[in-house]
Amino acid sequence: MFSKFRLIPALVALAFLISSCGSNAPKEARFIPKDASAVLVVDPKNMEEKLEKSGISMDTLINRLFKRNGMDTTEKSMFQSIKDSAGMDWTNKVFLFALQNGNANTGKSTAVNLIMGLKSGSDFEAFLKRQSGLGTKQVEKEKDYSFLVTSSESMIAWDDHNVIGTFYQNEVKPYYDTVAMKFVVPEKGNTDSAMRAEVKRYFTQKKDASLASVDAFSKMFKTNADGYAFASTNSYLNVLSAMPLQLPKLEELVKDNYMAATLSFEEGKIVATTTTFTNPFVSNLLKRYAGPTVNLSLLEHYPSENINMIMMASFNPAIFGGILKELEVEGVVNSFMDKTGFSAQDLYKTLKGDIAVVVSDLGMPGKEIGVKNDSTISVSRNPIGKMIFIAPVGDTASFAKIMTKAVELGYFSKQGNTYKISSKIPSLGLYMHADEKNLIVASDSLTYLQYVSNKSKAVVGNDALNLFKGKSTVAYFDIANTIKGFMNSTGSNYQNSMSSAKNILKDVIATTDNFEDGAIKGKMEIRLNNEKQNSLATLTGLFTDIAVDMRMAAKKESEQSMFPAGVPAIIRTN
Repeated sequence: MFSKFRLIPALVALAFLISSCGSNAPKEARFIPKDASAVLVVDPKNMEEKLEKSGISMDTLINRLFKRNGMDTTEKSMFQSIKDSAGMDWTNKVFLFALQNGNANTGKSTAVNLIMGLKSGSDFEAFLKRQSGLGTKQVEKEKDYSFLVTSSESMIAWDDHNVIGTFYQNEVKPYYDTVAMKFVVPEKGNTDSAMRAEVKRYFTQKKDASLASVDAFSKMFKTNADGYAFASTNSYLNVLSAMPLQLPKLEELVKDNYMAATLSFEEGKIVATTTTFTNPFVSNLLKRYAGPTVNLSLLEHYPSENINMIMMASFNPAIFGGILKELEVEGVVNSFMDKTGFSAQDLYKTLKGDIAVVVSDLGMPGKEIGVKNDSTISVSRNPIGKMIFIAPVGDTASFAKIMTKAVELGYFSKQGNTYKISSKIPSLGLYMHADEKNLIVASDSLTYLQYVSNKSKAVVGNDALNLFKGKSTVAYFDIANTIKGFMNSTGSNYQNSMSSAKNILKDVIATTDNFEDGAIKGKMEIRLNNEKQNSLATLTGLFTDIAVDMRMAAKKESEQSMFPAGVPAIIRTN
């Protein structure tokens, strides 16, 4: 008797093990081919629950989106009809995925697909038949699904549980006929039959041909989130096969690298996490040439209290040499570069591996008004701001070789131990100073002098700086201050949206770690000014203003089209 009870813990442990090892991929994964280049997933149920906790129902949200549009109820009525009587299952995740076949030399096809859940396939079919816009188009049947071709480049297919909407494009590339001595544009293939075959593949493919068999895709759904994203490098293999020069191990470098990301609406911020899974070839390179972390001292003395954007990266330059060696092309590259006077090694050893870009004080100056030949008035404004790009020098001998060659070619001039942009080369208004310590490009000479004086102090929040520490790459963007700098200087139709965005959105911080445990992990936070409310609920106000502004802009454009073009004294903003 007791021996039977002793088996219970073992059986429970076994059941737990089986369940934990099982696939976490949603059932819709069986429709998505393994060679899909990108997949986006949204969980409407999760998002609806978060809105309801904040006191916002779906009906309230729909009414907000269509507010100030009482004269036109057609779109709102259609929206409600799809929501309530099309047989849709809004508790299911929504999938958007894209595929590309062919290559740049022979032409390529692109398919963009949307998968949604159904409560009833028959209700969905009845809904389609009620739509006058589909005219006389007929529903066709296959063994496992029904479908309706809505145009030469789009169709809808469904079974009892899912519907897939497909947009399909077939591109052809002209080729040169050496006999006729002219370019020839090939005839397009039968797009309709190709599109039907592509959709049939989704419904009939085996599991091992779909993303349901890819562990990196399945593991992504272990995390409860509001949205997911997945990308694969396998879609580039077709492009590689068409390259005129076939590198020995390039396919090993490219294939089976995956990026999985989750997105969640939290209180006061939107959080996205990314994990990049690399194949053994890439993993070995990243282990062997592990990089340092960002050098925050490059940011410390930036001369501004109004920073708009920061981008920093730190890496081991020797990884470029490692890639050339592993691809077995180092000798080919060096022989190609013999005439330059330096080697590939000189090229990547030039920089230390720390890079920083800082942009600040963005805005618009006053108006510059001019009269064009057609008597119309032109109002032009060019953005202003400050910028520093800095990259510390690595091997000074290699740097001297590269810069000496650049001076010979007329790109730079040498003054003592420093290099500057040659007067023969348009500098785009930028100022450059390079020496044996740093390569610095600035928006102007004053910004450069203020930066190198080390007397200024960049104003960056400690919360952001703490997130930067120990990372291999960082990015920062001050949304509110940037919008503020441009908001009142344009005649945009989206002033309400811009004002809402300025009041709602604060900034964006993104970071990535160095390679560890077989993956590269990253994180991005979009921070909002209201730290107490769920970010999705807060954003509904912005969505509402964008929807209203879009409708008002469309109405304004429609009214303007009633007047003849070329009316004198029309003010145009460039």
